[in-house]
Amino acid sequence: MEILHLALCCLWFLQRTAVAAGSIRVQCGETAILPCPTAAGGMHNYWAIGWYKVANESHETGLIRRHENSTHVYSGTQREFLMDVQQSLVIPEVQPEDSGAYRCSLWARVGHFNQQADIVLQVSECSTLQSATLPRGTLLLGSEQGSSVSPNSTCCWGKPVPVLATVLGLLALNLGKALLSLAFALVIVVILKGKRRKKVGESL
Repeated sequence: MEILHLALCCLWFLQRTAVAAGSIRVQCGETAILPCPTAAGGMHNYWAIGWYKVANESHETGLIRRHENSTHVYSGTQREFLMDVQQSLVIPEVQPEDSGAYRCSLWARVGHFNQQADIVLQVSECSTLQSATLPRGTLLLGSEQGSSVSPNSTCCWGKPVPVLATVLGLLALNLGKALLSLAFALVIVVILKGKRRKKVGESL
């Protein structure tokens, strides 16, 4: 029974998916929109989503959370954070100190699995020249300028991976993990049955 319990734990661990960090560069003073790739398929299978700033890949500071139709900012938050209809994190008038890793976490309904994804925000140093030459809402991806954005718009993350490709890759990865976990659990069950038959034969 202990081996079977271990197999079930391995199955749960493999199904808890984390997406590697992408990167977005934004000019100082502009609005940053950080998309959550794991929420691209909608929130039908999840009951809540939260955004966090991550330090040292483990320590999370809560920023904003949406539960069903209710959205609230975590207490102690020092600046303004918003969430648009695509569940993206919206940070108005970013400053260099806003740079860092951010994480979106989704809590699943019964029968589904929790998801999370990381994305790195890079904010340029502030200068008078940048404020005068760049229109408000300009988003830079990698070394290229993006188009003007608004809090209700969608944008790509990383460079140059589209959200659809990320979601399809995530689904393929989940399917492979599920099949691998199922095979592992079946092997454990066969081994346990073999041991039981051997014990019965010895007792006869």
